[in-house]
Amino acid sequence: MILRTLGGEENAAGGREHGGFRTAARRLGKILAGAALTAGLMLAGQARADSIELMAGNRSATLDLKASATLSPRLGLFFRARPTVDYAGDFHAFGVGDLSINLAGGLDVVGEVQFVGGRAVPRAGLQFFTRRGDFSLYALATTGLDSAPYGEALIAIRYTPVLHQALRLLVQLENITDVSPAGHDFSTQRMRLGLERNGWGGGAACDLTEMGNRPSRADGTLGWNIGGFVSKTF
Repeated sequence: MILRTLGGEENAAGGREHGGFRTAARRLGKILAGAALTAGLMLAGQARADSIELMAGNRSATLDLKASATLSPRLGLFFRARPTVDYAGDFHAFGVGDLSINLAGGLDVVGEVQFVGGRAVPRAGLQFFTRRGDFSLYALATTGLDSAPYGEALIAIRYTPVLHQALRLLVQLENITDVSPAGHDFSTQRMRLGLERNGWGGGAACDLTEMGNRPSRADGTLGWNIGGFVSKTF
């Protein structure tokens, strides 16, 4: 996935650091206010917020909002938004909306629209979800329906065993990989390790990114964002 850059122009070198932090704080505040309003509207209607997570690392802070709605026993909607602000004040956002039709068990056919680079990209594919006790697995494979299609695979694993009464261990891993005729375009791994109680979670977080066929720190195609997270699962 390519994240859309919405941020303004860079500040002059002398005032970039302090101005960048102020800009980042203002934009992060708007993200949090927007997320609270969105979640409130969803919880008041037929749709519902599934989870909200705020991850802050050494390079940026990201809000991850997931929401869904059941239209019928076999028809569902899903929405995900991931606004990100870095500490220079640059803002990025990615959004996706899915319409799913259940085929059998945990297998669905999916029609998807990704909001990438200022445009809507239609996609189609299959998704699968299963849960066994404290372990859950979600997988999604889609391909683009536009003039420059690319394949995308997503897998998310979550494990939340009980430690003591309502306290649970929280282990979560998400991997997304995009490929095109040119080879590997983009991958990201989002790892979370912490504790969860009554739907509230928190702990350590690490997001890795790789771009191109030969990711490297030297040219910025290999990167990471390490820090912590707080989350709420509804």
